[in-house]
Amino acid sequence: MTKNNLVDPELSSKIQLLTKLSLEQKKKLINWFNKQNLEVQLLIFEEQRNQFFKLKNDGADKSLISFASFLLAIKEFYDKEHQLKSKNKSQTLDKLGNISKIESIKLKREKYNAKSEKLLSYQSVIKKLHDDCFSLRDIQDHLLKRYRFKVSHTLISKHIKEHIGY
Repeated sequence: MTKNNLVDPELSSKIQLLTKLSLEQKKKLINWFNKQNLEVQLLIFEEQRNQFFKLKNDGADKSLISFASFLLAIKEFYDKEHQLKSKNKSQTLDKLGNISKIESIKLKREKYNAKSEKLLSYQSVIKKLHDDCFSLRDIQDHLLKRYRFKVSHTLISKHIKEHIGY
């Protein structure tokens, strides 16, 4: 790399020859990777290891192998996702099995719970009341009367188990 983010044209052409990807495709793949959840990113890094050894066996330039294998791994999963979304469903069972694993990971997003988040702001109050042997329903009543925060005693129980550790 040179000053002002200008790329050495020779380096850029080596990457393009190795991966057979244009600069626009490379940017698109990296942006797609950035939007994936952690589990998909970890799968991509596992695939990157496989791509690395393929390129290493082909005798590619050792200084570029790591980056090129990363791009090829992203492309592999990007293509699998687009096969899943395509209308052509005439794929082999093996391919569908690999794709369904990716699909299940993508569907497993973390659910946002506003009350659980708000309980975090009252954590010190809940801890103090719990330490003073208040029941879960008493804590529930206290939060409702004092802070006008209506929450179930079961959610308070889950919060205590997860964040306070009793």
